[in-house]
Amino acid sequence: MPRTARGEPELFGPPSPLHRFLPALPSHLQLALSLAARFMELANARPGDEGLGAVLDEAERQAGAGDPEWAKYALRVFITHHPEGRRLSVPPLRERAPHLVVPSGRPELPRKGNPGTPGAESWLDYFREDTGLNEHVEAWPVLYPAAGLPDPTRPGHRLLPEGRGVYFAHVRQQLMARYDTERLSFGMPRTVPLGDYASPINEGYDAGLPGFAPRPPGLSPRGLPGYGVTDQAMRRDRLFTAASSGLLWRGETPVVIERLAQLADTAESNPGSVDGEAWVDPLGPYGSHYHLGHVLFGCLTAPRNETGLPGVLTSPATAARDPLFYRWQRHADDILDAWQSTHLPPSELANGPQVLVRKWLGEGIYPAHQSPDILLCFIKDIPGGTSPDFDGQRWGEATFGGDYWTSPPPSFRASTHALNTFMAQHPLRLAYEPFHYFFRVENLLPHEQKVTVRIYLAADAYAEDRRMWMEMDRFEHTLRPSEQAVIFRPASLASVVHERGWPANLLLPRGRPEGMLFRFMVMITPWAQEPTGEEPEDMREPGYPFNRPVPPGQRIADMLMQPHIATRNIWIHHVTP
Repeated sequence: MPRTARGEPELFGPPSPLHRFLPALPSHLQLALSLAARFMELANARPGDEGLGAVLDEAERQAGAGDPEWAKYALRVFITHHPEGRRLSVPPLRERAPHLVVPSGRPELPRKGNPGTPGAESWLDYFREDTGLNEHVEAWPVLYPAAGLPDPTRPGHRLLPEGRGVYFAHVRQQLMARYDTERLSFGMPRTVPLGDYASPINEGYDAGLPGFAPRPPGLSPRGLPGYGVTDQAMRRDRLFTAASSGLLWRGETPVVIERLAQLADTAESNPGSVDGEAWVDPLGPYGSHYHLGHVLFGCLTAPRNETGLPGVLTSPATAARDPLFYRWQRHADDILDAWQSTHLPPSELANGPQVLVRKWLGEGIYPAHQSPDILLCFIKDIPGGTSPDFDGQRWGEATFGGDYWTSPPPSFRASTHALNTFMAQHPLRLAYEPFHYFFRVENLLPHEQKVTVRIYLAADAYAEDRRMWMEMDRFEHTLRPSEQAVIFRPASLASVVHERGWPANLLLPRGRPEGMLFRFMVMITPWAQEPTGEEPEDMREPGYPFNRPVPPGQRIADMLMQPHIATRNIWIHHVTP
């Protein structure tokens, strides 16, 4: 990026491919998206292989004219969103940038140390430096550019996908739920939001990657030429005030926040911002709080850093490696949650489908979170389960349905009350022992019902915090009339992996060697609403029902007593292979 005569980053200098590409800077993103639009124009002018060849030639020319990251980003946007571009593929991060996935190799604090000390952050390097996780985070600005997408049919125009801000907020919240659950497995406290811009930052980080400078511990945030810490703090305060009051301001005119998207788009600074045409101006009324935080803290390196290199926070492909990334995400999530918790009514759970997922098989008072209809089985324990011809639906119906409908989980040899994770090698990464879900659901109506099956997971210690429930899967199923159904679902088909891009190896949290108590939840909801003008079921708000506050005077455990919802306690063990 441009630099001052003193070598400091010049935040508002004219963007140019000759400078380092920082996609969090609005001016840089605008220029890169203009290049993506140019690629689309070339493909539209000559459809087919000829057009793709012209795009690749132009990308190669642009990459050789300065920092190649400008052209790489633009090309990924083209490949992801243009019909002709989808004929191309993007190699995995490990193949196209092997120098960015090397483990930092930081010395690890002994496990007997205090989990609250800064050095303990190295315990989670395996998570933050996971290649799949970083690839997932890298995809965010490609799938949903903050400045909008070039329209493939009219590349000179921009599209802002409906619901983009809300979806992005949900993805961030889910990331933090998983990261804080991972911290809990080591006895570490939850992530402290990076909302204090004046105090020293204890977490240092040295990724050891070429092209990035380390950040020593103990540095205090400092501004950049033209944009100080007080500028960032002013916009933080305005956003929190808006979240509390329910009002954004456009000049002298108050704007009532009716949808989370209004606040999310303004906090991030995209064309949906209340700032209107000034959304791209970092010094506008609400500015670019989220993105400029990445730049300010990403450029926070040693005062005597003479290389001019920024930290890993400035690149989407490496940002998730830094502990500070999660503190910043938590701070951004807190702003949106302040509005959700204050101004949204609770989710309506009473109008579920006419189905029954049993809480217990006996009569009278029963133990909580012991549903006999949530069954988990290791694939290795299922006869023929490892065969490519295995019919899980048929096996599940024969094993758990019919005459065995009233049998409890302990009576089934293949059923387990605990799941296992372990550290795989080459490369080192967290993994889990493969398993399948089986759910028993009774259709209480004499006609067919199409439903959505939703699976969630929370650490028992966090089960009363709606922000800590992790979405595991969501899929449709059709229940036959008056059927006592057994529903088979391989964990490997998880929608959070195949639809949301979460790394498959990180589907389950780590757990502990001695076992860590978790709570599974299955929720059955209608696939489509009755014809009342409401949106179809699959268009519910992301994170439903945990995107809204709990009704006053209730706990989450009380909310989940509906007949279409069931919970079961499960242990997760981290084992040594």
